[in-house]
Amino acid sequence: MDNLKEEVAKLTSLLEQALRDKSGLNKLVALEQRLRAFKGICLYDPIKAAEMCLVSNVVIPKKFKMPEFIKYTGTQCPITHLKAYCNKMVEVVDDEKLLIHFFQDSLSDTALTWYIRLNNTKVKKWKDLVDAFMRQYKFNIYMGPDRLSLQLWRRTTRSP
Repeated sequence: MDNLKEEVAKLTSLLEQALRDKSGLNKLVALEQRLRAFKGICLYDPIKAAEMCLVSNVVIPKKFKMPEFIKYTGTQCPITHLKAYCNKMVEVVDDEKLLIHFFQDSLSDTALTWYIRLNNTKVKKWKDLVDAFMRQYKFNIYMGPDRLSLQLWRRTTRSP
């Protein structure tokens, strides 16, 4: 809050100097640049917070308890993650808004960044989110076995 007051005081001082000085044009330009930078600081508007949400008017049941999720980072199989997510959300699986809203809680790292950047005008239903998720992470569906999987497979196929 103190930074805000200091910035307003500096801007007011610049404006007063520009009005008194004959070479005020340069100072007015500087003032305009600082105002533009200042507007960037105040990006969060609580009134527009609803516009930031992927879905609006989400009603969370009073007795709903958020399950613990294994976080999807973008490197695992997306189909497995979707199945695990739906299994954990079985209590509210028929409420698409809740499924969409809480999906972010099952993500981390780049997958969470992807979710946050989704356009709320393009995700209206659970299917829209699933389709977007699969388009984004489909390259992880056909992952080859890793070293550990191959070692385990080799041990189980050896004859005694």
